[in-house]
Amino acid sequence: MSKERFLLWMLAGIFTFQASTFGFGVYYCARNGGLKTCPDITQTYQQTFNVMIATVLALLTGSSLREK
Repeated sequence: MSKERFLLWMLAGIFTFQASTFGFGVYYCARNGGLKTCPDITQTYQQTFNVMIATVLALLTGSSLREK
């Protein structure tokens, strides 16, 4: 498997994990008092996944530039 293909699969995995984690977080907060229980869910969500996505995209871009 090529490096680019692996990184694209990794990015797809991150998006899938991100959607499922956010869905579980929203479900948990809705069942336990709403935003009173989890007031900073969106901030936590952004901080957690921005680094993962940026890293994979940087690796994908870097490996793409090296081959040209």
